[in-house]
Amino acid sequence: MNRENTKKYKYLIVGGGVSALALSVLLASKEGGESVAVLERLDRVGKKLLSTGNGQCNVLPLSNETSNYHGENPSFFNQILKKYGNSEITAFLKSLGVILTLDGDKYYPYSKQASSVLDAFRFKIESLGVNVFTGEKVTQITKENNFKIVTESKSEYCSQNVIIATGGSAQKSFGTDGNGYNLLKSFGHTVTPIYPSIVQLKTNLKQVKGLKGLKQKVNAKAVVNGKELASFYGDVMFTDYGVSGNATFYLSSYLYAGGDMVIDFCPDISQLELTNILKEKQISCPYLTAEYLLSGIINNKIACAVLRNGGFNLSGSISSLNAEKVALAIKNYVLSVNGTMGFENAQVTKGGVKTSEFGLDMQSKLVSGLYATGEVLDVDGDCGGFNVKWALASALALYGGIYD
Repeated sequence: MNRENTKKYKYLIVGGGVSALALSVLLASKEGGESVAVLERLDRVGKKLLSTGNGQCNVLPLSNETSNYHGENPSFFNQILKKYGNSEITAFLKSLGVILTLDGDKYYPYSKQASSVLDAFRFKIESLGVNVFTGEKVTQITKENNFKIVTESKSEYCSQNVIIATGGSAQKSFGTDGNGYNLLKSFGHTVTPIYPSIVQLKTNLKQVKGLKGLKQKVNAKAVVNGKELASFYGDVMFTDYGVSGNATFYLSSYLYAGGDMVIDFCPDISQLELTNILKEKQISCPYLTAEYLLSGIINNKIACAVLRNGGFNLSGSISSLNAEKVALAIKNYVLSVNGTMGFENAQVTKGGVKTSEFGLDMQSKLVSGLYATGEVLDVDGDCGGFNVKWALASALALYGGIYD
């Protein structure tokens, strides 16, 4: 499409992620595609959406609760998510021809293809005639009567309203390098400290030595300063730097600044039951050495690592071990978390532009006609579709604030 840099739009959206795509559909359906422009810095829109749910696109969580979200101002996202929840988002996606199906605790497109969701947006946007400009990184936005937008290529755009939907700082390969924060700060907005979230965790290396590649179904807890903040039943995968897996991703929302991941390797067996099982094995298998006390119960390498780190002597007889203490060690293995694998590996950014500076219509309280949606704001959700949901809910809130 030929660029008419002096053309005036009613709405210009900076960013091409799921929130931007939803807004371009909603606004163009009301105002006409010629009134809406999208500026995306990459060569195509929606690239991050393609990676969601390992390419299957878990669009929504089953849960409609707001307790899975984080930010300095919970009242803000609580009100929006309660008004624009699963039923409203499902109806919007259905209007694009995307039908959802429940798999476990997540909703996916029936096709289980993220590309089909992106195609639904893309075809609708094309049918509406939305002006989509790719390869355009916005470097400056100023306002007099209208907004003037300048890009890295020195192109200029003019718009009555500007929507910052750039995402945060996670996964820069998808174009999310924190540029939206700078654009909003130029208008006086405040950015909270930001951290990687839904990300692999670095731990004490001694505690994971020799376990690389092993995956175990566990119950894991996030404990910070002696206080349990969250728990999750799922997979922990051991790596050469620490841990990965969906339990790790979930708890990273709470352990981004350090703390302890407390792992129960036998979540389906109580501590008392496990103690009795071990005592019975000590009686029935006296010929075994101590290192095989847990053989047949949990992975041998994991068992030995836990026991060695607990100070148990594995070279003695099986009866030399204290069954109660072994059961406690297996069900309360404390991994010391000392960092994350950073924004390059994170799925989402924790923190962002302060939501107290925006209304529930997503409009800035500092600058009329300036809006922000999605991850650029100080709202992040847990692993499992919560962040795609926030991107869509905030888009619906903006549209509803203008037209409802």
